[in-house]
Amino acid sequence: MKVIIITICKFIQWILHKLGHGTSMPGQIALKLNKNILKKMEKPKNVICITGTTGKTSICSIVSEIYKEAGFKVGNNLKGSNLKPGVASVFIENATITGKTKVDVMVIEVDERYVKEVFKDFHPNYFIINNLSRDQLARNGHFDLVWQEINNVITDDIHLILNADDPLISKFAFDHKGPVSYYGMARNKLSTMEHTGYLDLVYCPKCHKKLVFDYYHYGNLGYYHCPNNDFKRPPVRYESKLNDDFTFTIDNHLIKMNNEAIYNVYNLSASYVLARVDGVKADTIAKALNNLSLKVKRLDTFKLGNAEGVLLLSKNETPMSYNQSLDFISKQKEDKTVIIGFDRVSGRYDLKDLSWLYDINFELLADKSIKKIICVGPFSKDVALRLKYANVDTKIITTYPTSKNILDVIKNDTEGKVYCMFYFDIFYRVKDTIHKGVKA
Repeated sequence: MKVIIITICKFIQWILHKLGHGTSMPGQIALKLNKNILKKMEKPKNVICITGTTGKTSICSIVSEIYKEAGFKVGNNLKGSNLKPGVASVFIENATITGKTKVDVMVIEVDERYVKEVFKDFHPNYFIINNLSRDQLARNGHFDLVWQEINNVITDDIHLILNADDPLISKFAFDHKGPVSYYGMARNKLSTMEHTGYLDLVYCPKCHKKLVFDYYHYGNLGYYHCPNNDFKRPPVRYESKLNDDFTFTIDNHLIKMNNEAIYNVYNLSASYVLARVDGVKADTIAKALNNLSLKVKRLDTFKLGNAEGVLLLSKNETPMSYNQSLDFISKQKEDKTVIIGFDRVSGRYDLKDLSWLYDINFELLADKSIKKIICVGPFSKDVALRLKYANVDTKIITTYPTSKNILDVIKNDTEGKVYCMFYFDIFYRVKDTIHKGVKA
């Protein structure tokens, strides 16, 4: 029966590949035909899983490149979904019809809500947890619930790779009796004494005393300790040290970044530490990371008429993602226009809840270098209201109830460099039309 299921699914994958699609459909069919198909598939000697609110896909891609550079055959689910059907699909794609694996390393991105489902069928050798924060209220509820669901399925045979700078993540090591390795970033020129936005973990998880942060990198990330010495940022063997906007040093190796967004340090550091503790040579890892930064352009930049700008994918309901975009914009000192837009609150649910806007540090846009702020889409006036509460000068705010003519807006109604903060729905439409040179 297993051979028949795999053969059917491989044939469907072949058809989808010919059509230029990569979907989780084969995995969905396989799981319907046999809910235990994932358990029955042979696993390679090294299975790596990655989860977190943000950074999953980037880390999955980076880790895959490292192991390819090291000479391993690698499978990953970058073309499919990070839910259970997508995971099933990638195992089928990288197996023979008898279920034997064809790869040395499997790198799997797992949605944080589906870790509990995927780990029912197999346990990875390594598990990277990058971050957890408030995100998609209708789906996730509170991030503590997500944390508990993940913690419940972590077994001692899994080697945890944790972000030491995030107290919510380092807490996963409390009861874990298996190996744990940490990555993190040393204090640098971007670190601050005061946090901006919100903190997800404020009190010591052991004695409930309020945590003391010696400094913050951003959000909840920084150097923290409990006044009673019950909990603190763990020591990091391979700590990253930021050199400038585009490079950092780890394990005495200089690593180049695609852009100056500081989350790149975490994505690259997580990948480095994972491969290093797995025995990959440091020189090989560094070479892969630096080749990666040469392959990818630094930012999604564009030129449209006389307007030059940057497209920034900013995830709704995810303050950490939005705040990173705002932080990046605030560091650019030239005259600029900021465009904020989304047609849907959620890509998955029909939601109208905008409470998450008040978790975002829009106060960063109260800056004299910003000459215009343009809000587009059916929620444009709601965003404009939030900006007003953030003490942004209302005279520079314009609203458009639709995003249909967004390219004309960019060309004709902007001043200075243009920074577009778009959700998936507008982001990819604008990106595709700009690159194709056709009207949106």
